[in-house]
Amino acid sequence: MLREQKNQSRSIANPPAYLCLAAMIALLIATPVGTLAQTPARLGMLVQEMGRAQSQAIKGLTEELEKLGYREGKELFSETRNVKGNRAALQPAAGELLEKKVDVIFTTGNSATRVASEATKDTPIVFVYPGNPIGAGIVKSPEERAENLTGIAAYASQTLEKRLALVRQIVPSAKKIVVFYDLNNSFARDSFKRAASAAKDIGLESAGYGVKSVEELKTTLASLPGEPGMAIFQVPDELVESEAEFLFATARAKKLPTMFNEESWVIAGALAAYGPNYREMGRQAARLIDSIIKGKKPKFLPLERASKFDLTLNYRTATLIGLKLPPAMLKRADKVIR
Repeated sequence: MLREQKNQSRSIANPPAYLCLAAMIALLIATPVGTLAQTPARLGMLVQEMGRAQSQAIKGLTEELEKLGYREGKELFSETRNVKGNRAALQPAAGELLEKKVDVIFTTGNSATRVASEATKDTPIVFVYPGNPIGAGIVKSPEERAENLTGIAAYASQTLEKRLALVRQIVPSAKKIVVFYDLNNSFARDSFKRAASAAKDIGLESAGYGVKSVEELKTTLASLPGEPGMAIFQVPDELVESEAEFLFATARAKKLPTMFNEESWVIAGALAAYGPNYREMGRQAARLIDSIIKGKKPKFLPLERASKFDLTLNYRTATLIGLKLPPAMLKRADKVIR
């Protein structure tokens, strides 16, 4: 009897190998996939300048990646290179990210995306771009592009007609739009022509002021008559946008409404803007990055369009120019700056 008890004790202490194996398999089946050990992904971010649009895109990106199970410092390690407006520093910054052997490079804007594309044909690149990536030369077409490149584009110029219609709704007394643009910028010239044609279609007059320098822009703005029913309408243009603060101050002094294409301009002083939600674009980019980390090739991931556009109004600017914003528009706006 004593010998049988000892044998039973020995069996319990040293179970057969097949029982150990079965127990291990059962444990693995019961363990959630997310808790199993995995090699952390390495994400590189290349940013020309950290404006509001870029910071919002990165915020949406990190929020969605965490939601997908990528915790910073655990399942994910990020390397950010912000060259603070210095385009010449983009190339060495891209090289640094590649030396870190990142799995994916995330870019914002045209310049950073172009530089990253030139730096590597192997490391996947996911971009966020406000305009048309074809017109900007980032890709030849949605189907014809570098095999390591995909991303989210807002095609912001295609919202021009929508922004013009909003001018009529936000400023019911509007009769004429005024557009400032760089004469040396062919894209800006074409954008003005499109704006003038679209304005005519909805019964608005238009006037274009082509300028070649900051000094000419300031002089032209200063001499602009503040006529009733006039509104300043923006087309994407680096020269004009570089003097946005002066433009907004002049518009307020002349009691003129201003319509721009991004929330950041309204925060800076424009009356209104309709444009892509960069935070949501960042979330879309995160889902593409997740697919790439899991093994999908960028060439098999289609270029996506921005899924959300926001109307932003500046109540303070409206008050300063003596405009009472229609209650329906205040209710409809995604964001109101007060």
